[in-house]
Amino acid sequence: MTPLPRLRSRPRLSPSHLLVAALGLAAAASARADGHGGIGFQVVKPGQSIQRAIDRASPGGWVFVLPGVYRETGDATNGLNITKGLNLVGLSTPRRRVVLENSGGQSNGIAVVPAAHTDCRKCHANLAPPFDLWPGAKASSTTPAPAIKGLTVSGITIKDFVNNGLFTRNVDGFAIVDVHSQGNKNYGIFPVSSRNGLITRSSAVGSDDSGIWVETSQNVRVTHNLVEGNVNGFEISNSEDVLLAYNEVRGNTIGIANLFLPDIFSVRPDSRRITIRDNHVHDNNKPNTAREGAILSTVPPGTGILHVGPDDSVISGNLVENNDFVGIAVADYCLVVQGSPFDCAVDPDVTPGFVADNEATANRILDNVVRNNGTNPDPTEPFAFAASDLALLTGGDHGNCYAGNLFGTAFSLLGALPACQ
Repeated sequence: MTPLPRLRSRPRLSPSHLLVAALGLAAAASARADGHGGIGFQVVKPGQSIQRAIDRASPGGWVFVLPGVYRETGDATNGLNITKGLNLVGLSTPRRRVVLENSGGQSNGIAVVPAAHTDCRKCHANLAPPFDLWPGAKASSTTPAPAIKGLTVSGITIKDFVNNGLFTRNVDGFAIVDVHSQGNKNYGIFPVSSRNGLITRSSAVGSDDSGIWVETSQNVRVTHNLVEGNVNGFEISNSEDVLLAYNEVRGNTIGIANLFLPDIFSVRPDSRRITIRDNHVHDNNKPNTAREGAILSTVPPGTGILHVGPDDSVISGNLVENNDFVGIAVADYCLVVQGSPFDCAVDPDVTPGFVADNEATANRILDNVVRNNGTNPDPTEPFAFAASDLALLTGGDHGNCYAGNLFGTAFSLLGALPACQ
């Protein structure tokens, strides 16, 4: 097993020399405009508007923000709106941060969406889960080609928004670095229908859904982050080619949820090739405060890694410990939701195509240290009987297999965990 890195309780912040170098670059060119009237480099000081600088920036331009607390008041819904590729860089130091705070009733801290989608309320009555549509509005049934190319957001703390901290949609090529979500109620960092991205040296704390959620996206690396005190630390759903590595996952209800879900099947009808490796997943025993009626509200507290439905994935080299219900669980979606409101037989979001592919298939669970899990399950939970370090809740082995794991207890509906050949 690959040795786990020594993770700090808080990811390392930007070095101070970055501040000096960036200020010199920005000062030299902050007034330079491109051929389309945009500005290539700008510096924003406390008391000035970050949004104004974003609006003036040329595509691919740089907006540097000096440390301080910013409350943007130009939009009642979002703190900041970004509709083009650019580089938004908070010049945070270990002692002084760039902080974006809710100015009062705003839903999202930073919303990065194509210009045609900025007024989402024309379709959605509410931009909080379950994203109810206005009468007569229709949800998109296909994923449009990414419309924003090249995005960097770094060095910013986002606090206390009603819905999301940082939300992206249809972005191709993104880097989210040293971004910290604090107390954003639903989701902290949330890329949707995006691809070719990186989330690193960041954190998410205090969300009643997912701290960091990668949804319907492709080719995303999520490394060296901290998630704690959320209902779901990390969530990956209906995505492909995602790497989740070298993260610390602690004090959530569910540490990591890798899911194949029916309600977004029409957007991306698959979930596969997810690699979850070399993470420390521990003490995820927070009471479940998910919104009533949400699928996460049905998951027992004390869950380390929950893998429900995705295929061709690898869970390896993780240290998973002290989770009250289960360490690592692999399950078929339709099997584990039986009798719940999400039962495949009654859920209107379930389609025949999803049912045909709901089983977790060809996944490998390798070389994990899984210890002291399943020792204190809630006896009222329907699957309390499966409390263990390793659990397999599938109707057949479906090509799933286990090898090289160090564990104390296991549960399998098949009678034994299938070995890798």
